[in-house]
Amino acid sequence: MLDEVKRKILDYVERQGPVSLYKLAKDLGLTYGAAQWHVFWLEREGLLATFKVGNRRYVAAKPGDVYKILRVSDILSDFELTLRAFGVRPDMSLEDALKVLERKAPHIAELLRIIIEERRRGF
Repeated sequence: MLDEVKRKILDYVERQGPVSLYKLAKDLGLTYGAAQWHVFWLEREGLLATFKVGNRRYVAAKPGDVYKILRVSDILSDFELTLRAFGVRPDMSLEDALKVLERKAPHIAELLRIIIEERRRGF
């Protein structure tokens, strides 16, 4: 059952659309920790979705709202970090990067092959 604070959070997010957790807490007069706890509970119940962009956590009423907030630059930064986590460095040749990815992340290796092929064809 929803208490008054959780109802206020749901109403706020439904009215405002995707909003940072910090702004939600500030606008509703909650501490950041209290807002975080209530949002976690609501997310666990499937009533809200949260996602991180850079250092900020956002709250959305619908998971599809994520696409309204995220920017291509956010995804590219995450992708670069993912490649580095698998051992791919910017100074590697594509051949060496593919060898690493084929062992550790074949799905990413396949995506990279598609991009390379499209580029080879001249888009």
